[in-house]
Amino acid sequence: MRKIIKKLLAATITGSILLSGCGTESNGNISESKESTPAQETVQAEKQEEKAKGGNGKTIVNFYYWDEAQKEGMDELINMFEASQDNIIVEPTIVPWGEYWTKLQTALPTGTGPDVFWMNIGAPDYIEPGLLLDMTERIQEAGIDMSKFPEAVTGMYEQDGKIYGIPKDYDGMAVYYNKSIFDEMGVEYPKEGWTWDDLLATAQALTNDTHYGIVANPDSNTGYQNYVYQNGGFMMDENKMPTVNAKPVVEALQFMHDMMYKYKVSPTGAEQLEFGYSDMFISGQTAMITDGSWNVNKYAEALGADFQIAELPQHVSRGATTHGLAYVIAANSSNTDAAWEFVKFAATKEAQEVTAKSAIPAYEGAADVWKTLYPDQNVEILLESVSYASPNPRYAENSTEAAQILTDTISSIWLDENADIQGMLDEAQQKMTEVINAE
Repeated sequence: MRKIIKKLLAATITGSILLSGCGTESNGNISESKESTPAQETVQAEKQEEKAKGGNGKTIVNFYYWDEAQKEGMDELINMFEASQDNIIVEPTIVPWGEYWTKLQTALPTGTGPDVFWMNIGAPDYIEPGLLLDMTERIQEAGIDMSKFPEAVTGMYEQDGKIYGIPKDYDGMAVYYNKSIFDEMGVEYPKEGWTWDDLLATAQALTNDTHYGIVANPDSNTGYQNYVYQNGGFMMDENKMPTVNAKPVVEALQFMHDMMYKYKVSPTGAEQLEFGYSDMFISGQTAMITDGSWNVNKYAEALGADFQIAELPQHVSRGATTHGLAYVIAANSSNTDAAWEFVKFAATKEAQEVTAKSAIPAYEGAADVWKTLYPDQNVEILLESVSYASPNPRYAENSTEAAQILTDTISSIWLDENADIQGMLDEAQQKMTEVINAE
C-alpha cells in the first residue's frame, strides 16, 4: 500500500494548506466554506448597523448552530423570516462541533446562551435539568401539525407528553460509490438487494495498490450501527438497557474488522484516524463508503456525476440508522416570544424548503425540493432507507456517559488488528450497565 500512503500524505499537506478556508461539518469532517453573495452581505451589513443602533426597538434573537456547510440555507431562512415581519432580528452564530456542546453546557444554566439553537439525540440531557422550553401549548395554539414530521424524529424531542423541539431535518443512509473507480476496474455497480457477501466481493475487486474498495468507518450513525441492524441486532433492549455484547453486534463488528485486517479492502483504523475516512473517499483513495444524506452536497460538489448512491447491503434483514435535528428554545431565554416566532416560522414547509441543500427537510413534502438538487444521483435511495431504519439508541439513564464507553471501545477495536471483539464488548456492556444503574 505504499502508493496509497504517499497519495494520502500529499492530500493531507494540501488539506492543511486549504484549512484556513474550511469549516467543520456536523460529522467532524472539513468542508469548503460558502462565500456570501452580495445580497446576503448587504442584508448582514444592514443588520449589523441596526444592532449598533440598538436594533431600532427590534428584538434580537441569538441563534446557534454548528455546521458551516449549512450557512447558505440558514442565512436564507433568516432573511425570509426577517422579511416576513418588522419586529425581530436573528443573529446567527456558527459554533464549531468540537466546542458546541461545551458552550451550551456552560452558557445555558447561567442565561448567557443562545435563544434558539440546534439540538440532536442528546435532548434529554437538556430537557431533564429544565434547560429547554416546553413548546407544547405554543404548538397547539399555532395549529402546527406535528404529524407532518417523521415520527422517528419528533419522538426524540418529546418527554412525558411534552414537546421540546421542532424537527429541522432527518437522515437517510446509503452506500456512496465512485463510479469512475468501478469503471476503471471493470466492476459491476451495486444492485438492488445486494448482500454482505456481494459487498465484500465488490470491495475485493476494487482494491489495488492505489485505492481500497470500501471504508469500514467506526462512526455509529454512518458506520457500525447500520451493520448491526442488518444483522438483526439492536444496541439496546425494550427497557433501554445496552445489548452491545450480543451475538448480532459482535458479528457485525467482526465483519467490519475483517474488512480492515483480514481481507484488507478497507483502510485500517489508524489510516482512517490519520487521513479521515470521508476525505479518503473524496480523494479517490477508497471506492465506497457508508454515509448519511447530509454529505450528499459535499460529495456531489467534489466528484460530480462520478458520485453515485446504492442502497445499504442486506444480511439477516434490511437495516439502517436514522436521526434528525430540531430547533429548540432555551427555557431561560429573555426573548422567549420572539424566539418562538422564529422557530414557528422555521417549522413551515416553505421555510424548510429553502434549507434543503445540505439536509433532507423534515416537513412532509419538502424533500421534493431536496431531490431536484441532485439530478445525477438517485437520492430516493436515502429517503427510502428511513422506512426500514432504527433510531440511534438512547439508554435508560446517563445515556451520554454510557454511549461514550461504547465509543471508546469501538475506537480501540478499530485500532487493534488482534482485537478480542467479544471480550472488549463484554467489558463495555458491564461498564455501561453500571453507569446506567448508578444513582
